[in-house]
Amino acid sequence: MTQILVVGEDPLTCTLGEQLVKELLPNWIMPMAPINKKGVTKLIPEFPRFIEQATYIQPVLCIADTDGKCVKELIAKWLPKTLPRNFCLRLAVTEAESWLIADRKSIADYLGIPEMHVSKAPDNEADPKRHLLNLARKSKNRDLRLELVSQTDISKQGTGYNPRLCHFVRTHWSAKRAANNSPSLARALLRIAKLAEPNN
Repeated sequence: MTQILVVGEDPLTCTLGEQLVKELLPNWIMPMAPINKKGVTKLIPEFPRFIEQATYIQPVLCIADTDGKCVKELIAKWLPKTLPRNFCLRLAVTEAESWLIADRKSIADYLGIPEMHVSKAPDNEADPKRHLLNLARKSKNRDLRLELVSQTDISKQGTGYNPRLCHFVRTHWSAKRAANNSPSLARALLRIAKLAEPNN
């Protein structure tokens, strides 16, 4: 059985990577919990190590945000031109929250709001996190509102933001359904699925 290492820049990207493996590579195992680098600036210097691991030890899936920057420019800046087949870096446009809200039905059901309020094109949102926070403020679930949105600054995440959304990804979110509304996620699904192909 093939093993894979998942790496993310934060808790949310780690959980998304974990869920992508479960959905797309169901027969693969993750021998350890995803590695949270706690920021893209700490992830970038580690790419050579993860590339080496993908070359000699096991496939590696890294998930990060573009933060509004050009995907091609970031990849050219961060990675060498030649990469091993088993190293896979996927970037959420613009943030991981784009991929979350792309599953419009699930996030609407989870928050208890009408689906019509959820963006139909999350990759085009200038600030997906702010969009998600605005949706959370409309939630009929008081506990969700209090945990997702800061009580001192409604433009910022609350103390339960990451735990709540990671739980959402693990229990409600569908990558394949979300891919219908997020081109960057759709491309990620295709690339991750190819890891399982012979001579990928």
